Amino acid sequence: MNKLAFFKRTSYHIMAIFFYLSYLFPINKKKILLIMTHDNANEGNVGSTYRYFQKQDPTLIFKEVTRDNYTFKSDKNLFKNLIYMFISVPYHMATSRTIFMDNVFLPFSAVKLKKNTQLIQLWHGTGALKKFGLDYEEGWVKKLAVTTNKNTTHFIVGSSWMKEVYKTAFGAEDDKIFNIGCPRTDIFFNKAALQEKRDEFFSSYPKLSGKKIVLYAPTFRDEEYNTSEIKIHLDIDKLMSNLDDNYVLGLRLHPRISDKVNINEYSTPYQDRVFDFSGYNKLNTLLICSDILITDYSSIIYEYTLMKKPMIFYSYDLSTFEKSGRGFYEDYKTAVPGPVIFNTEQIADIIKNYPADEYNIDKFLDIYLENCDGNSRKRLYDLLMA
Repeated sequence: MNKLAFFKRTSYHIMAIFFYLSYLFPINKKKILLIMTHDNANEGNVGSTYRYFQKQDPTLIFKEVTRDNYTFKSDKNLFKNLIYMFISVPYHMATSRTIFMDNVFLPFSAVKLKKNTQLIQLWHGTGALKKFGLDYEEGWVKKLAVTTNKNTTHFIVGSSWMKEVYKTAFGAEDDKIFNIGCPRTDIFFNKAALQEKRDEFFSSYPKLSGKKIVLYAPTFRDEEYNTSEIKIHLDIDKLMSNLDDNYVLGLRLHPRISDKVNINEYSTPYQDRVFDFSGYNKLNTLLICSDILITDYSSIIYEYTLMKKPMIFYSYDLSTFEKSGRGFYEDYKTAVPGPVIFNTEQIADIIKNYPADEYNIDKFLDIYLENCDGNSRKRLYDLLMA
């Protein structure tokens, strides 16, 4: 076990000590702990659930954990974060009636929750192309994830297809998986909310109003995590030179690697038509305001499908990803609702002449998002708070 793994496992046991000390305090039925270690935006599964629950019952008390809380660096927040993560968070874990997660929060592997605690796995994605969770993890992380998942009382999914995936990805029992829809998808059925997001975005980027926004959002690849410098595999200059001035390109790199990429070295001589949205944490807003999505194996395709807008699957490393990467739950080429291509040259032609009739979006929605209908949060509230 390396030093980082040793530190993490030790920290979980330290948190467990304060968790069990907090057993002396009763559960507060009004307190909800929000664990947003993947996506702390109010558009994510946990964030959108929080806003809905707060509106339904203003007396609820919310506490939260984000990635910023466990950034233990030598700065002014170091002492504050140590106290919060090792004392306050275990206390909230032990005394909250309901806990929402958007990831597998491994400190739960070191504790046993009180009988009446609800630990809900909302996850951060709506669907899954590539394998995740226990279907690809290994070693000590997988072992702790198994224990954390056993502590989990509710797994929320949006389709019968995803329910089957969760049985292996989380080792979840059938009676703990609830096919009621994903909270983050509700916004796509609310016309007023969609317009509000557009107005908000274009007020921040007025020059993009009336433009055709092409959003490139590649997925995270595991090997990129320990790489110091990461290259964008899209030939930006070639793409932009084949599209007229009405098109702009937005880049939305994964949060775990975006700081390792220097966007400026890719965007000349089209600097005024290329925008880096990697730091823009409202992913749903970007999807709502874009006109076409270029991605590969990312789960954001499920939300994008709800708007029935064009998608291009730029899968330059497909054969490698299938053989030595995570792999997929089903045949990738036949499952995705859009053309699969392997080089930049094809992208501009497809953008200008998108073959929409070749892809049955409605069939895709019926299979993968059957219960994402705008009422997911209501069903979740009724399930947990009744």
